[in-house]
Amino acid sequence: MPGLVLTLLTAGLVLLPAWAWVLRASWRRRPVWQGDVLLVCGHRLEQGRPSPDYRIRLRAAAEFAERNRELGLVLLGGGQPSEAAAGRDWLLDHSCVAAAQILIEENSVDSLENLCNACELVAQHQDPGLLSSRYHLGRLSILTGQADLAVTLIPAEPQASLSPRQLRATLFEAVYLIWFLTGRGWARLARRRRLLAQIGE
Repeated sequence: MPGLVLTLLTAGLVLLPAWAWVLRASWRRRPVWQGDVLLVCGHRLEQGRPSPDYRIRLRAAAEFAERNRELGLVLLGGGQPSEAAAGRDWLLDHSCVAAAQILIEENSVDSLENLCNACELVAQHQDPGLLSSRYHLGRLSILTGQADLAVTLIPAEPQASLSPRQLRATLFEAVYLIWFLTGRGWARLARRRRLLAQIGE
């Protein structure tokens, strides 16, 4: 609600810097990364199976895992059936990734809770990676800081795109980002301890 109020009061102008932030993050180069554990963000399922966006993430994760047989994959995402479990099944059916390389975190209801729970799973690892769609990286850069999770963000797609579909996805991400930041700010001002605890403060 605070995000909607702010957007209306500013005639939508607050959306422009948020969208620019998300777009800029989506154009980052894929880093040269050599960690030993890779977190993979889930995505909503379609009829119990990974969506096209989720399959892109899973294929990219499989490429990393097939190049490095010592790499561990941690798939994130709850639900019934869980996104993480559906992702694991897809990898086992469509890649050469071994079951022993895959862990799942399926007890979360949103991205922030995923990342908070993942902190324990990667605590003993150096330079963990976090892989997701390019349009998701801007919001993840905020959420990982909120979760106190130090990771290298890795785009699933090799190249950035300005297709209508990608632009629409980044715009929705900008709206989510405003919703989160304004909600956090309001919770701090109002000293809503219960809400602050839910977002990791």
